[in-house]
Amino acid sequence: MRIALSLLLAAACGTALPAHAQDCHDAQAAAEEAYVVRADNVLPDRPGYTRDTAASVCRRWPARPELTLLATPVWRDGGDHDARDGDVEILVIDSDSLASRAWTVLPGALDSDAVFFDGMQLDTARYQLAPGVLAFGLRVQRRNGSGPNPFSEEQLQLLAIQAGTLRALGAPMVLRRFQAEWDTRCAGDSTEVSRTVAVGPAGKRGLADLVLRERRVTTHSWMDGDACRDQDTPVEGDRYVLRYDGRQYAIPEALHSL
Repeated sequence: MRIALSLLLAAACGTALPAHAQDCHDAQAAAEEAYVVRADNVLPDRPGYTRDTAASVCRRWPARPELTLLATPVWRDGGDHDARDGDVEILVIDSDSLASRAWTVLPGALDSDAVFFDGMQLDTARYQLAPGVLAFGLRVQRRNGSGPNPFSEEQLQLLAIQAGTLRALGAPMVLRRFQAEWDTRCAGDSTEVSRTVAVGPAGKRGLADLVLRERRVTTHSWMDGDACRDQDTPVEGDRYVLRYDGRQYAIPEALHSL
């Protein structure tokens, strides 16, 4: 009903649907329009939760340009900016008509307390996991507000449309983490961990393995007279092979968020 009404109004006015809602130049406008025209059974409003469309992200899917991806934070009412939790709603829409093609909710994807939500991005790298199964990712950034003990990390969660349903393929996995302890002027130590994801060989349960390679850099900083000196020590880290069990990828504890 909402889709038909929106199309009817656009036709009556002699105009097309807003270009920004299709090309993602304005992610908030794209999300708000997509929610207006969605069918009644698509991500219905939930009492006690508020959508934060100002923080929505939008991207036309390069591998499938007829589809556009949208992700919107949905916060549980009652918290404040520094201590709140919520979900992320994901919509896959038709790039031209804005009709909803698939959708899901990632429950508990957002948790802002000592380490708080710091934005998110859609990852449209070509995660071809099987013939006809192309995944995309949601990357969520988190950080703390500590000067002497800064911390930040980025998580990736993969999703795919299977049998017409959008599904998360496993828990989020941390691809980047930075943490340090220093005197806020120069002296201190830090560690940065970064991981890359590649699609591996075909798996035994329908989807290909995922191969993660890790690199660690530790940095020691100290004052040398009036100059601050740094010494980096890069180390090749662990290698992880994630296998699909027929329902999801098992994510080892080492890749979980702190």
